[in-house]
Amino acid sequence: MQPEELARSIGTLESTAAEGALLADDVARDRTKATFARVHARELGETVDHEAEKLNDAEAEPKGGVAPAKVRAIELADRISAELGRIQIAPDSETEGRAAEESLNRLSERAGQLAEGL
Repeated sequence: MQPEELARSIGTLESTAAEGALLADDVARDRTKATFARVHARELGETVDHEAEKLNDAEAEPKGGVAPAKVRAIELADRISAELGRIQIAPDSETEGRAAEESLNRLSERAGQLAEGL
């Protein structure tokens, strides 16, 4: 795996987390239908899970390469997926929406920082 490939995958994680944060904000402010929030959170989660699978399957040089960043990206994907799951499970909970929004915003920022470091 080359740094550019990893950066693209991390960019997908970053943008998906940001989109999830927007969805969570709508849930927190009771501005979306529960059915839409649940379905959209599921779709976003599937995108993140697919990226995590691709990252896991990619081979990276263990020494001096992108392997440490790849591991951190997989961990970020797992956390993003979990936060999207909060929305999927409780799409009508303003409290859960607010918590997921804050967490997804932080995770999106971390992904951006990780990509910049490559």
